[in-house]
Amino acid sequence: MNSPTESVILLVEGSSRNRDEKHYGLTQLDHRVIAVENSDQALNVLAAESPSIIISDLNAPGIDGLRLMGVALGRNPEVGVILMTDPGSMGLAVAAMKEGAYDVLEKPVYVEKLAAEIEKILDRQRIVQENQELLHQLDTRYGFENIVGRSASMQRIREQILQIADTQSTVLIFGESGTGKELVAHALHRASSRRNRSFVPVFCNALSEGVIESELFGHEKGAFTNAVKTYRGRFELADGGTLFLDEVGELAPSTQVKLLRVLQERKFQRVGSGNWLKTDTRVIAATNRDLEAEIESGRFREDLYYRLRVVTLSLPPLRERKEDLPLLIDHCIRRFGERENKPIERIDPQALELLSTYHWPGNVRQLENCIEGMIVMGTGKTLTVADVPEFIRHTRPESTAVPLNEVPDRPDDLSPDFIRYLAGKIAEQRHVPVRPVTDRALAVLAAVDWSADGASLRRCLETMVLLADGDGLDVEDIPAEFLPERSGQSAAEGEDDDGVDIRVGMTMKEGERRLIAATLAACGRNKARTARVLRIGQRTLFRKIKAYHLE
Repeated sequence: MNSPTESVILLVEGSSRNRDEKHYGLTQLDHRVIAVENSDQALNVLAAESPSIIISDLNAPGIDGLRLMGVALGRNPEVGVILMTDPGSMGLAVAAMKEGAYDVLEKPVYVEKLAAEIEKILDRQRIVQENQELLHQLDTRYGFENIVGRSASMQRIREQILQIADTQSTVLIFGESGTGKELVAHALHRASSRRNRSFVPVFCNALSEGVIESELFGHEKGAFTNAVKTYRGRFELADGGTLFLDEVGELAPSTQVKLLRVLQERKFQRVGSGNWLKTDTRVIAATNRDLEAEIESGRFREDLYYRLRVVTLSLPPLRERKEDLPLLIDHCIRRFGERENKPIERIDPQALELLSTYHWPGNVRQLENCIEGMIVMGTGKTLTVADVPEFIRHTRPESTAVPLNEVPDRPDDLSPDFIRYLAGKIAEQRHVPVRPVTDRALAVLAAVDWSADGASLRRCLETMVLLADGDGLDVEDIPAEFLPERSGQSAAEGEDDDGVDIRVGMTMKEGERRLIAATLAACGRNKARTARVLRIGQRTLFRKIKAYHLE
């Protein structure tokens, strides 16, 4: 919107003396004023200019202020219209205000009065423009286009967001720290019919048990020490909009009970109040915890869990979608390069290759911080290996980095990260969807001795990529001819390191106990992975671990 020194004012007045007086006075206040004597001239001005303010006679010879206002507001709803009327024309004045006039002034109208009204209009227009710019920034920062990736898992996430965004259902987002749970929550809000209402985040892990209830539900004056005034909680602030509960698994049991009541009945009480307040708030929750395990341990309510997980989204860690690294890095280069005014255009292949070998425990957030640091410290137009942080270079020295277009000669170079990366490159070359390789499949492929024929791994992965029909590449997708042959004798004698010693005469319970124990050990005691390998639910696994004393 125009500032006061740039504002354009259209003045429409039949009296030449009054018109010239106002024109001179407003011009002296650094406004640009276009003065005309009738509606026809004013309409010609509107066809060529976009005035911020219109000052016009309401009803004078050759001037129809209401018609002129209707045309102006139709072209720009934010234009401020001040109409001037003769004394005793209150009926017309009321009609004009209903039609959208900012104010109707009774003649005589002096420049001082107009100047005060003009400042009020310009202040209002500045606020409207700032709000529009803020909404644009929110769309830029949290819009759908910021969910970057073309892997199968991210394509599925985008499809799910589009499907559930404009519903009223509660959503529970699972994902490790740094995978973008808040970004997805923002995208759900921005794509919903609630987009013009508040998005209110609550970081549950940052608030103590004594504070969280007051933050969520508010409190009355005098409800506790230092409660010197009534406080509106996040549910009130988010009314009509979206409430985002980040790390909901951190909530204390007492708060979980109250949250459950809000989700069930859509009403709550402020701390220290007996009155019920209704709320129309959509709740989106997120956690990096295994809530089923929390339920088993008694730290999370089962009824709240099922109330929250009406719709679920599971965000993959970055290590399981490294095929998205080039797009993510390019996105970060453009974003931080523009912000820091650095003319960095790209990252060279060697630096990209080095970043692709890192396991990224902090996920996308860690990658963003890494690229931001590289851009701030970079001096050229291309990010190179020298710009890669030392902790990544030391994790995998440059001398052992995997070439982009070759399979290493030594089998010990075939890390799970390289196998995952190679599968992604093959999918891109074959123009088929990029599917993540599961940890089970990676473990099997990394254990195969590929030294006899370096091209065998590529043929194996090509077969898997081209024939797979699921969401990911698992052990079942590995062609049998590439799997290592197991000796029947060693298997029978229990000599295979990955085998389980089960003999005839052993009870079913003992056989199951040994199988679970061996799988737990093979999975590094990762219970979620163990449950996936055994193809049983996590709650079932926890129950059997407890029953068989395998803690």
